[in-house]
Amino acid sequence: MTVKLMLAAFFITLIMGCNKADNASPIDDPTEQIAWLKSKKEELSKNCGCMPTIWSHSYEGRTIFEIGCSGPACNCVHSFYEENGNEVAGAQDADRASFVSKLKNQKKLWSCGE
Repeated sequence: MTVKLMLAAFFITLIMGCNKADNASPIDDPTEQIAWLKSKKEELSKNCGCMPTIWSHSYEGRTIFEIGCSGPACNCVHSFYEENGNEVAGAQDADRASFVSKLKNQKKLWSCGE
């Protein structure tokens, strides 16, 4: 009886684990595959003076995109967007430091001139 229970538990775990992986639909290149982000990249490409850059981050289980500049002598405001293109609420106000401290797994997706 114990062997049957162990086998059943093993197969249930295996099936549930496979379902999670199968439901994931990773995006290889968000700056080419997400329409609003591709449009933003094309717009930013027109002036590379301050090296406009797009990063992705993990934030509370979601992907957040950051658009800013990485030029050494440039002072620009970085904006944060959800996957649907909406600006993240709270990312530009007094709670900005708290929001930024929770960003994880920063990845540079694109930088003008590189």
